[in-house]
Amino acid sequence: MRFLKKTLVALSLLVLFPISAYAETESSTVSDNAAVASTEQSTPVQDQSADNTVGDSSAPADATMASGTENSETKDVQKAQDKTVDQIEKETGVKKSSDPIGNEQDTDKIREMLKDESMKSIISSSEVDDYTDQQLLNAMTVCVRISTDTYGLDVGGYARILQALYKDNTLSWDKIQNILNYNPSNYTNAIEMADQIDSLQAYLAALYPSNSSFMPIRQMSNQELTNVLKHISPIQEKMIGTDGDFFPGIIAWIARYSKDDAIRNGTAANTTTSTTEESTTASTTQSAENKAPVKNDTDKKDDKGGFLPKTGEERRTWLTVAGVIILALIAFIMIRRNRKK
Repeated sequence: MRFLKKTLVALSLLVLFPISAYAETESSTVSDNAAVASTEQSTPVQDQSADNTVGDSSAPADATMASGTENSETKDVQKAQDKTVDQIEKETGVKKSSDPIGNEQDTDKIREMLKDESMKSIISSSEVDDYTDQQLLNAMTVCVRISTDTYGLDVGGYARILQALYKDNTLSWDKIQNILNYNPSNYTNAIEMADQIDSLQAYLAALYPSNSSFMPIRQMSNQELTNVLKHISPIQEKMIGTDGDFFPGIIAWIARYSKDDAIRNGTAANTTTSTTEESTTASTTQSAENKAPVKNDTDKKDDKGGFLPKTGEERRTWLTVAGVIILALIAFIMIRRNRKK
């Protein structure tokens, strides 16, 4: 009898131990899978956060690059402006004046200015007396127009124009007065002048002939002059956009670039245009990269989720019920045998 009891107890332990171990294994597996799922869910969020951080950190870099490009363009335009003024000053012998002569119409005052002590190296008093009042006024008209085309001229510049008209005879008032209706300053951009290239050619030939003793400009073909205008156009646009003004006047720029073979032939790259295009390309590329959608791992999470048990509680419940039933059967058998004895 005792042997039978020991046998039943041993059998019950043998049956219950694997069941209990299996239940614990299932529980452990559920916990491990849940931890893995939690880690996988948190990883895309961290990755996305990192991507956003990288995207945000690139914004200051873009701003810095744009600012550097802007400064470079401004410096290029300033250099071009300074070189243009310097060249005109060397050719005319007249410095850019902070006190231009203006449009003086009083011939007595004009003579007085020309006879000033500071003017003796340019024009003598006797030469001044030889000019008629009308000649003085004609020269003033030309001086005002050239000041608009280039930069403000002082009384020294006026004296040089007067001599070019009526002493050197390298300028003709008859030709000039017939073309004064054409005004280069009426155009908002140099390239617009290409539509009336013949009028511009006549204007240059009258006021700035290649043999002028004041400010000669090289005679160019229509295509060469158009190429020069195309080169000036983006510089003018940039300068007006930055400073609100284009200085010196358009004719000064034409005079300068008419001496550049590459620009006349249309083979010179414009620094300002090239820099602007590179900046625009870089900004567009960076913008596209920043707007690219961030790849997520939702599909991967769904696939991996299919291998995880939805819950471990149901399996452990059945195992417990099975164990209770087995214990009940053993108890029933033992009680029944005791009654028979």
